[in-house]
Amino acid sequence: MDEFATASPETQILCHQCTAVLPVEQGSQFVTCEFCGATNFVDKSGAVLHYAVRATVDETAAAAALRRWMGGNDTVKDLDKKAVLARPSFQMFPMWLVRVDENGKEKVVLEPAAALSIFDITELSIPASDLDPYDHTMDGDATTPTVPLETVRKWLAENQKIAAGQIKESSLVHLPLFLFKYKFEGREYTAVVDAASSQVFASIYPSKREVPYVAIGSIGCALYFCAALIPAISFFTTDGTGVVFGILGYIVAAIVLAIPIFGVAAYVSARV
Repeated sequence: MDEFATASPETQILCHQCTAVLPVEQGSQFVTCEFCGATNFVDKSGAVLHYAVRATVDETAAAAALRRWMGGNDTVKDLDKKAVLARPSFQMFPMWLVRVDENGKEKVVLEPAAALSIFDITELSIPASDLDPYDHTMDGDATTPTVPLETVRKWLAENQKIAAGQIKESSLVHLPLFLFKYKFEGREYTAVVDAASSQVFASIYPSKREVPYVAIGSIGCALYFCAALIPAISFFTTDGTGVVFGILGYIVAAIVLAIPIFGVAAYVSARV
């Protein structure tokens, strides 16, 4: 059977006593039947359930979250003011959510179920309470899965040494995302905003240039190394009697050097 067919909302787990459909939640092993009251143990290791994360962030709030991220410490100065944002596209992006038993502890692994250019999104944390059964009314926004679950299982076995027997549950989860394109200094970049948490993901973006900071750090280290030699020089040039004055000289030099170094660092931080 096609894995993606088993991941559809029609995939149902039935009550062992009255065969009514059970409302199975992520991570739950015991489910009480709403009709007969029987408690069912649910073995989901071989089933593939289909969920969607509720979208709670609209386009305006997503754009504001992206601007705040642009104004942070990781990006180039004034990116939030100078970047030109195009109108985003909304999509329900498919991810494989796999619950694994690792040395007696549960581990959740997220892997993309379709082509993905921003891999940081696999670091998302998805609370079970945010998951709803997938509804076919979302099909218009949903990206079609192209990565079979069997491929993900092979990735887990090869890259993370997770055997098939460790997998407790596999689910196809559609995440609500806003995909933004923006231009800065003639180049186009892509960023994704999670429409459930406002979290921003971007693999390539205009980042702060590191060369000025490395230069300031290198110069500061060299100057303080020279200042640290003052007590040693005083000790050897005065037969040990001037070491106290050498230490005092080092303290004065350290204070004097700190002023221009911090001043230059602040200037570079404001410019870069």
